[in-house]
Amino acid sequence: MDSVDGNRQLDKQEFYWGIKDMGVNISKRESEILIEFLDTDQSGTVNYDEFLTGIRGKPNEKRQVFIDKCFLKFDRDGNGRITAADLAPVYNCSFHPKVQSGEMTEQEVFTEFLASFGDKNGDG
Repeated sequence: MDSVDGNRQLDKQEFYWGIKDMGVNISKRESEILIEFLDTDQSGTVNYDEFLTGIRGKPNEKRQVFIDKCFLKFDRDGNGRITAADLAPVYNCSFHPKVQSGEMTEQEVFTEFLASFGDKNGDG
């Protein structure tokens, strides 16, 4: 749906045309009401997390405890953020097929892995 500018945010126009492309019969006003509901940080756009929370809802208490435990496992330095430095020791790139074939280095595979989370500038 983020086809206009690739900023990983959906503005009103992208949202409206995106759901129309998926076959949802909705008016522009209905679309605006929906995006205002999903835009919990009031930025004027909907990011991936807001979208998922809006359609899934918040996790129940048992699931949240599990999510928190997983997060703490990756947040090795305990700073409340999962950084590239936290992930590097637990993400072994040496078995990646492109590393095995010599097409890519482990660092290149790791950088590509980080990019899959939206790390477009490679800073982790």
